[in-house]
Amino acid sequence: MTEPTTMRPLGLRERKKLKAMRHIQDVALDLFDRDGFAHVTIERVAAEAEVSPSSIYRYFGTKEMVVLWDEYDPIMLQALDDRLAAQDPISALRGILTELVDTAMFEQDERVIMRRMHYAMEEPAVRGALNRQADAMAVELRGTIAKHTGRDPDGLELRVVTAALISAFLEALAYWHETGYRDSLKTIVEGALDVIERGLRVE
Repeated sequence: MTEPTTMRPLGLRERKKLKAMRHIQDVALDLFDRDGFAHVTIERVAAEAEVSPSSIYRYFGTKEMVVLWDEYDPIMLQALDDRLAAQDPISALRGILTELVDTAMFEQDERVIMRRMHYAMEEPAVRGALNRQADAMAVELRGTIAKHTGRDPDGLELRVVTAALISAFLEALAYWHETGYRDSLKTIVEGALDVIERGLRVE
């Protein structure tokens, strides 16, 4: 499995944790697909994955986050922090997206993302958790951009910019799901970034 160059080398403990979290998520998705999200408990996931329930709570916090956990989130945030010294946010996000998607790892994991998106879009509890996660991500993104631009992280300008970026990504995911994943996630996200850059075309 090829790691994207945006990922910094992981220590042994971090690699073991990542492997365990991937395994738990895979087991949980299999159970959710078979029996339905609402009918599967953390305890059952733990038994099937051969870990303790406390381990799942420690790694993920909630059943909803077992679905929403994405190992690429911290990679993208760190890469954005690294790139913003020389690039604007949209150019930085484009570069990160291209680098991540053009790896063998993402080609394999895109199928897992599709499975996760079914629950994120169709299961109310997971959809609610996704919205809360997006709010937290917006705050973190504001802080990262503010660090490199000198702007107020709580000011209107950065609130609007980060809200637009997060909303565009969420709508791209929703569109990807609603259109049956017929286009690549990269193509759809890049299209959403294009809209933000140029604005709405009025004929």
